[in-house]
Amino acid sequence: MSIESIVEHIHRLLLDNLPARAKHTPSGWTILNCPMCSDNRQRGGVIRSGAKISFNCFNCHFKTGWTPGPILSDKYRTLVKALGASDSEIHAVKIELLKESGVFENDFNTNKEYVFKSSKFEILDLPDNTVMLEDLPDDHAVKEYAKGRGLLGLYPLLLVNDLKSRKRVTVPYTYNGELVGWTARHINPPNKQTAKYIQRVQTGYVFNIDKFADHKREIILVTEGVFDAILIDGVSVLGNTMSHEQMHTINRLDKRVILCPDRDEAGKELIAQAIDAGWEVSFPPWEVSCKDAADATARYGRLLTIESIIKYATGNKTKIKVKTRMMNIGN
Repeated sequence: MSIESIVEHIHRLLLDNLPARAKHTPSGWTILNCPMCSDNRQRGGVIRSGAKISFNCFNCHFKTGWTPGPILSDKYRTLVKALGASDSEIHAVKIELLKESGVFENDFNTNKEYVFKSSKFEILDLPDNTVMLEDLPDDHAVKEYAKGRGLLGLYPLLLVNDLKSRKRVTVPYTYNGELVGWTARHINPPNKQTAKYIQRVQTGYVFNIDKFADHKREIILVTEGVFDAILIDGVSVLGNTMSHEQMHTINRLDKRVILCPDRDEAGKELIAQAIDAGWEVSFPPWEVSCKDAADATARYGRLLTIESIIKYATGNKTKIKVKTRMMNIGN
């Protein structure tokens, strides 16, 4: 493994676990609330210098860092774990250091600047024949579909005008303002062989997460589907299960988290994961025909649907388990 790869992995163990509200200063520091004390004035700071990375809290004076060498200190591991890094992530880096310890015995340029890409996701480009849905004529079938679903104007929807996607509503996935994927929903699949959705999604991505990084709202609503998230102004984990990375990304926002699961058997696994994550789960008394937040929005309207999700949320594990068992037979 290259020296550059080792340095990046060690730096990212800290950088990828910084809270969403961490800020960058002109002097090169990244400031945040120190996780080692009761700091709420962003007096913790991270700075890099070549291959070195350092953390210092100007409140509790906790200091740690990594200078190129085969050892990852106990204090560094304590810091990244307090920020949310998993034991498996930390263990993987320790093993990597042990395996490649020999690289530090040779000439090692500690002052070399190591520049990592700003996003942990690959940045993608849209096809040239892409247009905003709002710029299409009002009688365009794809625009009419999006309008009928109540989506138009809530999120920047696209039309990719090629043979594969010209009858699909395309929803771009962004991270730090950059395109990292998309999903395209067919407005009327002609047969069972035509996929309702085609998408490009990168591991660990949470849809609409950009919107909440600096937002002052105290509650974040989590759904399975992308359209559900758009309609109730929440985020989506893009399925009925989530990865540890997705869970960690949402928890980094440091908000009250409420899962609004689909009302089917598949949604129960996501509910179990939400319990493990310490989230609340909502079971609004919607009509049985409402299988998800999108259905509820179509029936009750956007504001009433959001209000009901918050009102009928609970963090009581026993109540969640009982409600989950009753979920498929209505309320």
